[in-house]
Amino acid sequence: MNLIGVDGCKAGWLVATSDTSLTSLDFHIAPDFRSIIASLENDSQVVVDIPIGLAEDGTRACDKRARQVVGKRRSSVFPTPCREAFPATTYKEACALNLAACGKSMSQQTFNILTKIAEVDRLMTPAMQTFIRESHPEVIFAMLAGTDQGLCNKKKSKEGAQERLSLLALAVPPFNLEGERVRLGRGNVARDDIIDAVACLVAAHRIVTRVALSLPEGDEQRDACGLRMEIVA
Repeated sequence: MNLIGVDGCKAGWLVATSDTSLTSLDFHIAPDFRSIIASLENDSQVVVDIPIGLAEDGTRACDKRARQVVGKRRSSVFPTPCREAFPATTYKEACALNLAACGKSMSQQTFNILTKIAEVDRLMTPAMQTFIRESHPEVIFAMLAGTDQGLCNKKKSKEGAQERLSLLALAVPPFNLEGERVRLGRGNVARDDIIDAVACLVAAHRIVTRVALSLPEGDEQRDACGLRMEIVA
């Protein structure tokens, strides 16, 4: 089975791939999410760090539960937008559209990834959720750390990167973070994009080996389009 971890990056989407043996990792940049789907082989498990399934009131139980899991890093779980905000081209417009649709404004962090959320949302169907799942790297790292309390250091700090790389080393073979960034283009991908994509790859492995946790625990929640609203790790 092909395992695929995906995280957004400046040049599009950073894709980390391996098989279930996790003996080696490969990385490439996909220009759009459609091309990732088009390249999938029959036996693939994709995990992406982007919301799948959007609540009409802007509140998802999986996000609330994820914030509890990551603790100190709870601000990394951004509020999800309403679909009515997708046409916005400015932050001010996005806030106004979201406020009108669900009574809530929008964080700057959510606006920064709004086009990527919309890109995935327009392609997703309930059937595709059998092989494309949503995760959040900070939840994955909390699972790997075994504390369910999240990590201490910010991911963009030197200490935070090393903390996360040390946890990934428990699950995947060594990889040359700086070398891959040079190969892919420093202007195209950040260090944390690569780290987060590998975290999603770990989540894909946890899914196929049936040890993944799905948030929130209990009954599944679906949005108006029938998409499950969940975070797996």
